[in-house]
Amino acid sequence: MIKRERLDIECRARSAYSTKISCELLSEKLVVGVNGPLHEFDIYAEGVVIGGVSTGTYNTSFGKTNTGARDRACAELLWLSLWPGRESCVHILTDMPLATWLLRRFGNAPFLKHIDIYHYDVAQDSLAKVGRIGEKAFSSGEFLV
Repeated sequence: MIKRERLDIECRARSAYSTKISCELLSEKLVVGVNGPLHEFDIYAEGVVIGGVSTGTYNTSFGKTNTGARDRACAELLWLSLWPGRESCVHILTDMPLATWLLRRFGNAPFLKHIDIYHYDVAQDSLAKVGRIGEKAFSSGEFLV
């Protein structure tokens, strides 16, 4: 997939989520923290939501492990967990196996913020919540010390 196609899919996923929450969303480059690094978030509405869209796949077209896509999806979780604002966090993935892997991998991790994981079905132009990262850590009262 070429960059233009990925950007188009990101735009469509952002639009689907925008419709879901009835809020205009933008892609925005923001400084994370005071004098922190710059990161481009694919989904942003000040005071409402911040997030990313991942268009990678769990496996390559040859059926091999797609470590690059998995690493990029994990990196987006890092950026969202570092975000100091009050916005809710969301990560939208276009590959259901990658979305479920991410949730299985980090679902029980003690993230200090909830990160909602969604699947955007490109062919159907539909959005569905897959789960929430950090929920179990919050509900059990366990935090990092």
